[in-house]
Amino acid sequence: MALKVTPMLLLLLAAALVLLGASASQEQYDRFLLQHFDAKPKGRDDRYCNNRMRYMMKEDRRRYPNPGPKVCKETNTFIHGNSDDIKAICTSHGGRNYVTRTRQAMRQSLRPFQITHCTWHGGKPLDNCQYRAARDSRMIIIACDKHEHPVHFAESQI
Repeated sequence: MALKVTPMLLLLLAAALVLLGASASQEQYDRFLLQHFDAKPKGRDDRYCNNRMRYMMKEDRRRYPNPGPKVCKETNTFIHGNSDDIKAICTSHGGRNYVTRTRQAMRQSLRPFQITHCTWHGGKPLDNCQYRAARDSRMIIIACDKHEHPVHFAESQI
């Protein structure tokens, strides 16, 4: 029995593909927020980094299966403030085009953000990774998807 392709079937298939693409984009944005966003941090010191990194790595492993071996992440930066302000970097209202040294197209914020940069300095994965905190205020550089969602933080480009 042959499948009859109707306009309605094609429309349903196209809608499903759009939803799958939007879902993947939302997942990347959610992961960006998990890994790099903390609206109201407590302390912003070494203890903050230890706790926040532990939470982030465990939650990342829980949400996204098969993330690779359990290791302490070398560095990570948390951006503080309003998630809408971070998202605005992907638009002309909050950001401008930026090209990295490796020729990647990114977006640079028009204003500085408060950040906490966590650097690993010992310990074993995952419960005992130890981090040093560095607080700063700086412009940030991110990659955005076609839906104007931040999906990658370019720490080495700051």
